[in-house]
Amino acid sequence: MKLYAKVIAILALPLLFVVAYALCPIQLPPPNWKLSKIDLNASPIPSKGEVKDSVAPCSITPPLEVTEEAFSDSVPQRILFLGDSMAEGLVRRMADYAQENGYELSRVVWYNSTTQSWATSDTLQYFINRYQPTFIMVCIGGNEQFLKNPSEKEKYIHKIIGTFGNTPFVWIGVPAWKKDTGFNSMLQKYVGEKRYFDSSKLTLKRCSDQVHPTFGAASLWMDSIAVWMQDRYPIQMQKPTHKATRKYPLHLLQPVK
Repeated sequence: MKLYAKVIAILALPLLFVVAYALCPIQLPPPNWKLSKIDLNASPIPSKGEVKDSVAPCSITPPLEVTEEAFSDSVPQRILFLGDSMAEGLVRRMADYAQENGYELSRVVWYNSTTQSWATSDTLQYFINRYQPTFIMVCIGGNEQFLKNPSEKEKYIHKIIGTFGNTPFVWIGVPAWKKDTGFNSMLQKYVGEKRYFDSSKLTLKRCSDQVHPTFGAASLWMDSIAVWMQDRYPIQMQKPTHKATRKYPLHLLQPVK
């Protein structure tokens, strides 16, 4: 029994030292040891009802411009089109372009969503994993046109673009129905002029809410985007001669609560 007691005592000494070090309010620097203190009062679990923003503040650095080496139209492309309700007419017209040019197409419209919605949920990563796109089209920002401080959204844009990885993309600006507070210019500056389609000067017929373009107007809008894309990417966007007969995936997500 005495032998067992001695063994237990010997094994317990290192454990007691570690616990004592963790609880000690003074940072002890034993020579040649690399130890990190643990704050036992910190809890990684949010309290009940608390929602933590998963995007930490960061230094915003605009991504590098996409080069032709990063994208090739030599193989059929898998295009993922993401947007809020403003994009609903665009994604429908895009189906015509996909069929005309031989592309795979997946579409996600998330009603009432914002850059924050896409950046702080797993929705974006889920659809990227599911469809493995080679090219991404984005039209998000319709619900952020009149923010007092648009620059607060830069960290969410940064997170969204970071989730794209090396996949080439274009970001389609919102067609103005009245003057915004600077969100579109901030978005263009951050995304980069070559990857941002400026829709602010377009004159489009609107639905009864005087905000969303009609499906007919959205088709003309998409036609303008297609011409612009061909000038910047080695991607074929021939104008469709017929309406698409193929049923491409279309996910209509419920509004953010």
